[in-house]
Amino acid sequence: MPIESTVLVIDGSDAPRAALTHRIRKMGYRTMRAKTPEEAFAIVEEHRHRVTAALIPPQLAVADLGAALASLAARAPQERLSYVVVGACPGAESLAELREAGLRLALWEPIDDARLRFQVNRALAGFGTQEVSRVEMRAPLDIPAHVIQAGRRKPARIYTLSSGGAYLDTQRPSMRNAAISVELDLWPSPVCAAGVVVYTSVPGNLRRANLPHGMGVRFHGIPDVELGRIRRVVAEASLQLTL
Repeated sequence: MPIESTVLVIDGSDAPRAALTHRIRKMGYRTMRAKTPEEAFAIVEEHRHRVTAALIPPQLAVADLGAALASLAARAPQERLSYVVVGACPGAESLAELREAGLRLALWEPIDDARLRFQVNRALAGFGTQEVSRVEMRAPLDIPAHVIQAGRRKPARIYTLSSGGAYLDTQRPSMRNAAISVELDLWPSPVCAAGVVVYTSVPGNLRRANLPHGMGVRFHGIPDVELGRIRRVVAEASLQLTL
């Protein structure tokens, strides 16, 4: 993940983005804010910033949105710039205009940290490159969970989930290759999934700057009924992230 790249946050005409910029910066990303489209062009053209992702408002003060975004992307490093539309969800007509402009990623208010980090990571990675290689859809889900290991139970939160596994946000991750069970707090009843820890993100040389502290877990042996429940939850969450 090119975490050293810069995330550009562009203001709307009536939507200053200082607070959003600060939130992303606190997550560890290099971030710059543009108050106008003209300022966004100036920032992107300075290749020392390495802008490869931009968060834009649903309404941007330009005459032709598609042409403006294509022109901005052409000035980015490797002529690649991924966009995320961030803000209050507009009406059907405005959504159609955003799709017509070639936009695909969205993040509608209210915005929690899990979905914000997930969409920024997708944009930095170049939306579409990772998703096509994944067998199972995944989505961010900020919900409670418990890790069960050797009879002990410790709290965690789900950062991302798929039927194949999960990333757990926890300050006390288990060791890599540890066999654990994960209890997911799904409605109307919890789902318990056996799994193995495949990687961790912890302070020091194993810290993954694009992820919260925690661990990635691969599931195995989940009954079909429970797999169906997980897939439905993931599909519903994913619908809120694309146009």
